[in-house]
Amino acid sequence: MTSTQIITHRGLEPSKPHFFSESSFEAFQDHLNRGFNIEFDPNPTKDGIIVMHDANLKRPTESRDERNVADLTTEELLQIPLANGRIPTFDEVMDLIRKSNSTVNALHMKARFQSPETLEKIMEALAKHSDIFGKLLIFDVKPETAKVLKSKFPTLRLAPSVAHPYDIQRYNDVVGNTLITVEEALKLASEGLIDGVWGDEWDTAGENGTTKQFYTPENFARLHEAGLFIALVTPELHGTSPGLYGGESHADAKDLPTLFERIKQIKEAGADYFCTDYPEEVAKL
Repeated sequence: MTSTQIITHRGLEPSKPHFFSESSFEAFQDHLNRGFNIEFDPNPTKDGIIVMHDANLKRPTESRDERNVADLTTEELLQIPLANGRIPTFDEVMDLIRKSNSTVNALHMKARFQSPETLEKIMEALAKHSDIFGKLLIFDVKPETAKVLKSKFPTLRLAPSVAHPYDIQRYNDVVGNTLITVEEALKLASEGLIDGVWGDEWDTAGENGTTKQFYTPENFARLHEAGLFIALVTPELHGTSPGLYGGESHADAKDLPTLFERIKQIKEAGADYFCTDYPEEVAKL
């Protein structure tokens, strides 16, 4: 595995107990300087865009501040300290990417930001950074969002979130209905609307007490045959955060040896890019 295939997950690195705060300027800078790509969440403010996962400040500030990001100005948010680092603006993160040797940084277009008004705001911000579109992919895009983005920015790499039908049935509501099937992704590819997919295997539970896998050579082969790249979240991104969305917990993340063995299997199955909490460990697999 090479560092160019690894995308760090919103500035996290739990194997380093004193690492920088989640989604901080310093965490993104550190990961990019070490040769990794980054995954990040643009978050509109009253008058601009910062980078932060949550819609409010409760978790990032450990309950010291519970105001909503959308209710504050960018300048107000930049004055709020994190435990070990600071909140970055969207432009600052894009500039870090510009100065790095990274190739496939993942911008998470959350469902709540795909309304026409908010999408327009994000597109205005993106337009200032068209010179680094080659280092960027935008994932979790709905079909209608892909049409708008491709018409405005034809060279942007877009990736919808693909999942097993049973995961879509159970979890699509909690992510704003951004999950689609492999078949739906292949249709979007045939229409020239997407360049890859963002795999999301929520757990190993199947219907009626069975087990399942979504990250399989068969699924990956179908997507590659359509000319699509395959980026994905590794099992711990749900497994280490049960309840983050819908109470899911991935059996393949029950311990690190199991997790790393499964990631090796996913690589052998044909995945191209891996968004993980454990960049150093995965790079050594």
